[in-house]
Amino acid sequence: MAIERIIIVGGGTAGWMAAAALSRIKAGRAVDIVLIESEAIGTVGVGEATIPPFVGFNQLLGIDEREMLAQVGGTFKLGIQFENWGKLGDSYIHPFGAYGYTMGGVSFHHVWHRMAEGGDKRPIQVFNLETMAAYFGKFARTEDYEREDLPPVNYAYHLDAGRYAAFLRRLAEGRGVVRHEGKVADVALDGETGFVTGVTLDDGRVFAGDLFIDCSGFRGLLIEQALHSGYDDWSQYLPCNRAVALPCLREDGSPPPPFTRATAHSAGWQWQVPLQHRNGNGHVYCSGFMEDQAALDIL
Repeated sequence: MAIERIIIVGGGTAGWMAAAALSRIKAGRAVDIVLIESEAIGTVGVGEATIPPFVGFNQLLGIDEREMLAQVGGTFKLGIQFENWGKLGDSYIHPFGAYGYTMGGVSFHHVWHRMAEGGDKRPIQVFNLETMAAYFGKFARTEDYEREDLPPVNYAYHLDAGRYAAFLRRLAEGRGVVRHEGKVADVALDGETGFVTGVTLDDGRVFAGDLFIDCSGFRGLLIEQALHSGYDDWSQYLPCNRAVALPCLREDGSPPPPFTRATAHSAGWQWQVPLQHRNGNGHVYCSGFMEDQAALDIL
């Protein structure tokens, strides 16, 4: 069956990322893209720290990086600094780039280990460009410089999730995506296949389509409430089941560090995401070991 109409249920970062990507890759095909969301339903303002494939996603969309970062208050990210994860006082950066270079078919960590056995005291971190740049608060897009002695810098972004969603909305609507305000009240399913065939809004409007994408978040309007796809409980492996977020303004005037900070605590861990205008702060924890107020007090 040819896909002629795509319905995206839910906005926020997920919904508008889907809309922007589909509007880009449809490549002139006669495909209508509709996004349904309600201003009355809030979005989860976390997930502001990305990983390197996100840079490729923005390139796929044809986004000007400088313009995007300026509009969303974004910063560059070279890795993640983990604090207190092994023991109190421990700190290391997990970088996005590789350590050293493969030499004669031998991975660099073997070379470094042999050097250490020979008395070289330098830690392996000093052989990673992203780690050292992060420690010194430096960043450069090496592809902007015509120098063969500069290896590529692997990086990602810190983003204001709300601003990024708004940025993508403007982009997607400019490419033909049509947004409709409203709440989904009912979902129609095909009697034979069980597939979603349409959604009805609380004001009675009906939207039929060939492909439906559920970006309704925890509510799972399509995949759970209508299709009953089920929930895989991994709590035995991942016991953290609560999160609290509390942003704060950046007022000290210092440049934002080019890394995300993840600090271990007694029942979970805390994140700090530096943006141009504020820090995104949050605490992920297990409610079986920590009360909600205690988790909030850590922030």
